[in-house]
Amino acid sequence: MKIEMKYTGGILNLPLGVTELVPMASEEQLKVLLSLAGAPQHLWDFEPYLTTLSQRLNLNVNEIKDALAFWMSKGIISVEGLDVTFSDAVAADGYANNRSPAYTGKQILSYVESNKSFRSLCNECQAIMSKSFTAHDYNNIMQLKSYFKLSDEFILLLLAHCVEIDKASWAYIRKTASNLYDEGISSYSKLEEHFSARRNKRSLEYKIRKLLGIGEREFTKSERNIIEKWIGLKTDFNLICKAYEITIEKCQGKLSYAYMAKILENWHNSGIKTVEDAEKSLENYKSKQKIQMSTFDTDEFFEAALKRSNEKMLERKKK
Repeated sequence: MKIEMKYTGGILNLPLGVTELVPMASEEQLKVLLSLAGAPQHLWDFEPYLTTLSQRLNLNVNEIKDALAFWMSKGIISVEGLDVTFSDAVAADGYANNRSPAYTGKQILSYVESNKSFRSLCNECQAIMSKSFTAHDYNNIMQLKSYFKLSDEFILLLLAHCVEIDKASWAYIRKTASNLYDEGISSYSKLEEHFSARRNKRSLEYKIRKLLGIGEREFTKSERNIIEKWIGLKTDFNLICKAYEITIEKCQGKLSYAYMAKILENWHNSGIKTVEDAEKSLENYKSKQKIQMSTFDTDEFFEAALKRSNEKMLERKKK
């Protein structure tokens, strides 16, 4: 068998290393590379050509960017001035499947040097974490961007939160990112709301721990159920303090979670949200109790008087 190349339409120049990468490249990645090689006049100002190429190849812009990232990671091309993010396909083994990708030192160096926006993101991340990044650190930032598709603002807020709670290990950061992804929290605004709610919960939980003398120990199951209910209902801490005072008074100096929980449950069901409301309710209750006691005493007096009167009448009749 003999094959002869027909160069009647010109010559297509490609780096020799492409031949070794063909088995691991996808159809889309090969299409993009061949199209780039066939249109060298557009490479110096590629962005205006991006839409045209998208239409020609029937690929969306993100698919083309992913293909560029693949060839860039393999050292076949370099890209400057275009925000190209790594796709799962640029993992060390070619495909990430359902795993987060791991990038080689060469891939990392190529990406950091050619992508100004990514380099800027990493500089801000280094400032937040107060450390100079190694290849391992860059690799983790790449995973957050490519595997979880997180925005720069999202990543910065995530790192700031983990540093704030003194859990800035990459294992914890990746686990948190995975949990957020599963919960559908993928936008910056949703992440802000999520962390704000968590800060409020931690603050109230800390105050409750201090009030009840729990300290740093783990909650028991019943304690956690009760306290998480108070937190979930956004119970005012001062109201919790008031319920605690009443509990200690009524239970002879001992803390009863059940008694305290019942007080707060009754107040919640009655629409009582402040200490002032609770005190008014208590005053009303005491007033009603006094009236009932007064009525009871009066009735008892008349019954006793009537009894004595009847006894006297009986004595007279006997005489």
